[in-house]
Amino acid sequence: MDSQFEGPLGFKFGIDAIIGLIPFVGDFATTGFSLYLVFQAARFNCSSSTLLRMGLNVMIDNLIDMLPFIGNLFDFWWKSNDKNMALLEAHLQNSQELGSQSRMILTLICFILVGFISLSAYFSYWVIASLYQFLQSA
Repeated sequence: MDSQFEGPLGFKFGIDAIIGLIPFVGDFATTGFSLYLVFQAARFNCSSSTLLRMGLNVMIDNLIDMLPFIGNLFDFWWKSNDKNMALLEAHLQNSQELGSQSRMILTLICFILVGFISLSAYFSYWVIASLYQFLQSA
């Protein structure tokens, strides 16, 4: 999802960065896919440290996405889904049966990400409303 296309000079980017350009909808859609990937990792009984690292990748992506334009550029570079796929693949290659602690960690990650998404939506709304008010007063 992060490296399907190749741009100039061999720079790779994916549909995640392109969809992320769509205000509001893009961030929700890409975060939904990222959460799905973390959920699948929990189903494969990844360790809690792996799930936390995956959640951290998604949270960093969402946190920087709150910044207009900078967040969109960051999406082309960060590639949190590629990082998370590498973590999942490493787990599958060295698979060990772990406890059910993964569900608790996954729930925590989901709650935190929903908070980040809500904060991102509010921040985006505030920026657009402020810009609209500024343009009307000019």
